[in-house]
Amino acid sequence: MINEPSALTQQVEKMESAIGRGDWNAARDFFTPDVQYRVGHRAPVTGIDGIRNYMDWQTQRVRWDGHTIHMMFSRNDTAIFEVTSHFTRIADGASLDVPCTDIYRFKGNKIADWRVYSDTSAFGA
Repeated sequence: MINEPSALTQQVEKMESAIGRGDWNAARDFFTPDVQYRVGHRAPVTGIDGIRNYMDWQTQRVRWDGHTIHMMFSRNDTAIFEVTSHFTRIADGASLDVPCTDIYRFKGNKIADWRVYSDTSAFGA
């Protein structure tokens, strides 16, 4: 397991904390205005409003219960996290453990591209 905290991985963790608290004003400061966000097979969204709209869609289907970090490191302008994300599906209360790899590309100290490689089909339509 690679666990190499860095300035970039710490930025990601602070951003996730802001989003987890629903503090979208604070979260905005972590992204470029034109940030691209893509989860699995879904079409990418742009900007903090696109991220928020996706998160609103997701929270209607599942509750995020945290994650287990298996690996995190950064190289140059990119931070990479491998995690198992833990969710509870709203429709039936089922516990879901979803393997994810998140790749964050930075411009300066802000996230410009965030890609989540995971299978969210168990969330429901």
